Amino acid sequence: MWGKSQWDEFCERAITALLLVMVAVTVLLFGGTMNPELRGFALLALPLWLVRLWLGRSNRVLLHPAIWPALAFLLYAIWRAFHVEVTYPARMELFELSVTALVVVLAMHNLQRQEITPWVVHTLATVGGLVAAYAIVQLLRQSDHILWLSQPASYAHRAGGTFINPNHLAAFLVTVFPLSAAQVFLGREKPIVKVLHGYAALMMLGGIAVTMSRGGWAAAVLALLLLLGWLFWKRRELRLPLAGLAVALLLGGVVFLLSVEKARARIENIGATNNADAGSSRQWLWETAMRMWHDHPWLGVGPGEFATRFPAYRSWVIQLNPGWVHNEYLNLLVDYGLVGGLLFAAAAGLLIWWAVRTSKYVERGSDLGWKSSNRSAHFTGQVVGLSALAFHSLVEFNLHVPAIALTAAVLVGLLAANVRHATERFWLGSGLWSRLLISVAGVAALVWLVPTTYRAAAESYHLNRAAGAKSITIGLMQDLEEASKYQPDNPRTAYELGDNLRRLSAQGRSDWEKEGKTAVQWLEYSAKLDPFNARTLISLGRTRHWLNDTNAAAANFDQALKLGPNDVTVNNYVAWNYLTRGRTNEAEALLKQSREWNPWNNWMALHYLEEIEAAKKAAR
Repeated sequence: MWGKSQWDEFCERAITALLLVMVAVTVLLFGGTMNPELRGFALLALPLWLVRLWLGRSNRVLLHPAIWPALAFLLYAIWRAFHVEVTYPARMELFELSVTALVVVLAMHNLQRQEITPWVVHTLATVGGLVAAYAIVQLLRQSDHILWLSQPASYAHRAGGTFINPNHLAAFLVTVFPLSAAQVFLGREKPIVKVLHGYAALMMLGGIAVTMSRGGWAAAVLALLLLLGWLFWKRRELRLPLAGLAVALLLGGVVFLLSVEKARARIENIGATNNADAGSSRQWLWETAMRMWHDHPWLGVGPGEFATRFPAYRSWVIQLNPGWVHNEYLNLLVDYGLVGGLLFAAAAGLLIWWAVRTSKYVERGSDLGWKSSNRSAHFTGQVVGLSALAFHSLVEFNLHVPAIALTAAVLVGLLAANVRHATERFWLGSGLWSRLLISVAGVAALVWLVPTTYRAAAESYHLNRAAGAKSITIGLMQDLEEASKYQPDNPRTAYELGDNLRRLSAQGRSDWEKEGKTAVQWLEYSAKLDPFNARTLISLGRTRHWLNDTNAAAANFDQALKLGPNDVTVNNYVAWNYLTRGRTNEAEALLKQSREWNPWNNWMALHYLEEIEAAKKAAR
């Protein structure tokens, strides 16, 4: 019969397996963006950790100094989530933030042992190598698919592996490949294992190259400079081979840039704004985000609210609807304000400070030092990988991609756990009251997270099915309705229901009027859930115009123009409505402005401008 120690070991290994499977499968399934149910692995691991706390007094809790500002940030995020006008994105942001925080705590307490941590490194290296290999095959075969889904046209001739956005594959790989590279030079594994890590690191560098991500390339260079520079300083006997490796990598990079047309285009168009390889569009997005933050400096617009507030701040250069700022630090300020930014900076600063303080303890000792120490290899890989990710996050919303956020959470937990080598000050004794307090907090987290995960997973299942529909069918509408039942405050689902019903009604079917009136109900509901979305009002106005409710339609179009300045779609449809109301001069001005913003594929504005010009000629 098992005793406490055997059960404790079983729980530890089960937690390790659950977290690693969660990260691996999340990476392999579109970065986790379509499968929120995968977060359930962390929810299964939490009660196992609580069991470990009650199995023996040796299972203490590590209260790293960074925990306190991080906890304050989480509580602040919860408070802000209840004080926003659009609740759905705030609640989903809070869900992802809570799971990520949970993974940090679980990793810090269950993955840090010398027998466990190598499996984390081996797993991440294996997943990174496989995804990078798949990305290389994608580019060589000029594949336009990501697993069984079609690749977005905007990412043509770029490889994303199992990620929708190639930039996110690059972010994941720059985080993981330093773990393998550090094993090659500092690890204490068997030679065959170190060789395999070497191949995995090179494969991941190749994967970063084929993403054609300029930010990924820069982050990879930074990671290599940090790693090779550190080794060059500490390992004098390796200076010559390290210099040779650096030269080989440099030459390989130059050959790649010169021989691959897409790579050259990415470099040559870094300052362009009007093509698929343009690199300066982020500048306009950042300026827009800065104006939004300027209007809400202290508390921000709210968790996950950037996308909902974006239409009112849109620059005419940006006609797409970005979900995030493409800069995690600026996104943090926009959503959480200076208060949230300072709390997050305090947590990050304490993590960095104690990592520096801990480094000398990690590197020394009888089985450590610079003569083949796994602990040194793991620590170095974690620091370099997280540093590269932090750098890449200047140009991407990496932490809003579940696979990257969860990978970073595991590494942050492991890095924070190293503080135990420097001091015993931060251990919380496993007394009755401390265990009760943590257990109550854990159960409370499960009470909220389990049903939230279930609803998010059920909604995602139906929305994924709806996204695969090729036309408006009964099945499509049923899936949207089911998704709305699970998450009734999602304004996007309500919009899709209303707009699809508008399209059906416009076909002039026998029950067109009933479909149109039902479309109005769904679109009004969507506008209530998200009062900032101009395009919802455009669809609502078009539906009412079709139903001959012209006065209400005119009010919707006028309001849309106020909510969505600098939007080509809004301008075009408001101009169309003005033409139906005899306001030709105002319509012409809007259409000309629209053509200035988008002169290359703006067929609607061109069509109505030609009609206006023809009418003028006929009247002469």
